[in-house]
Amino acid sequence: MFSDRLFSAQLHELFLRTRTSTLLALAAIPVLAGLHLEAVPLPKVAMWTVAMLGIYLIRVLIAQAFLRFYNKTGESNPLWLDIEVMAAAAAGAALGGSLFLLDSGQLDMLYTLKLAFIAAAAAFTMNSLAIVRFVYMAYLLPLFSAAIAHTLMETPFLPMSARYGLIASSLVYGGMLLVLSGGIQRLNREALVKRIEHGDLSEELAAARASEQALREQLEAQTREMESTQLQMHVYATHDPLTRVFNRHRICEALVRELHLRRRYGIPVSVLVVEIDGFADVATRFGQARSDELLVSFASFLAADLREIDYAGRWSGAKFCCVLPRTNGHEAHECAERVRRQIDGLCFVGSLPELTITASFGTSEAVEGDDPERILARADAALYAARCTGGNNSKALEANVENAADIATNAATNAATNAAMTAATNATTNADPAGATTQTTTDGR
Repeated sequence: MFSDRLFSAQLHELFLRTRTSTLLALAAIPVLAGLHLEAVPLPKVAMWTVAMLGIYLIRVLIAQAFLRFYNKTGESNPLWLDIEVMAAAAAGAALGGSLFLLDSGQLDMLYTLKLAFIAAAAAFTMNSLAIVRFVYMAYLLPLFSAAIAHTLMETPFLPMSARYGLIASSLVYGGMLLVLSGGIQRLNREALVKRIEHGDLSEELAAARASEQALREQLEAQTREMESTQLQMHVYATHDPLTRVFNRHRICEALVRELHLRRRYGIPVSVLVVEIDGFADVATRFGQARSDELLVSFASFLAADLREIDYAGRWSGAKFCCVLPRTNGHEAHECAERVRRQIDGLCFVGSLPELTITASFGTSEAVEGDDPERILARADAALYAARCTGGNNSKALEANVENAADIATNAATNAATNAAMTAATNATTNADPAGATTQTTTDGR
């Protein structure tokens, strides 16, 4: 509760100031005692000095013990206030006892000095003890009671009117000190309340900053996660899941962009289409896993062999399509030939050294008015023409749509004719083995 915290803060401030003021007052005790050595018997001076030093040292130790306890636990106990009240009353009584123990029995400078010392001590102590007004009252009550008692009992050298005047002055002075102590207590209380509120606000601000930092870190983590997810989605949307090269959609996007640059700035661009020869036989002989491994190795080789500005992607099956920016038709065909020679007889599956492949290539350069479908159709027609020659070849097709259609038609016709002739020959051989032997012999002749 706030009241408990305020009480703890008041006790902490009380003992902190008490320790400082008591240590400062220790130096004045021997000075006052030393001034009475010639006028007062030594035993009385020694008794008062030892009592005062003992009481003040005990107050210092009490204050130190409380501060250590408070700093360790952050809590307080009302018992500490009771102890300080008793210690303050003892200090006030001991100081008031100086009028009796250090009494010279006459109106001299020492008597005036003791009164001045008591008045100064009462005012000086108010700064520390008025934090809790009740403690200050416990200090003043025995102090002024001893002063009034001494005035009534031990001042025969003063006339009765002077005694009453001194008592009245003491009461007025004590009343003024109590009034001032009330103001000091109020001001200190307000300052402690502000300090506690400021501490609460600082803690709330620190908690808010920590919460903000946690939310910011969480937001940054979510942002990184979203960016990672978006990057993965982008990779999935633009790359072939098996070979990790570009997919058909991304190749078309790149081709559209490069065709736009060609129309606007006249920058040449060509398309290269390549297909592994006899890939279906590879899958049949070695299985799907080996054929997939072949595709991955082939795609990596193709992407690494081309330039950084080129786009290499998987079109379908064992067919790959490459967009070659800043490349004319002649350069594209040279690139196809270079790659074809490197592939010829190369093993792409380390665990199958006997598996060597060849590939067929088709290239075509973009011309005015081309769109992705047209240039891809020409490159595909060139690839088909290269395959019809038996594979392991490259063909370039000029920008003539009718010519591309004718070549594709002728290639398809030739392929169909060759297949039909092969089938007929196999059927004849199976039906008439003797005739086949005769035909071979006749041909041999």
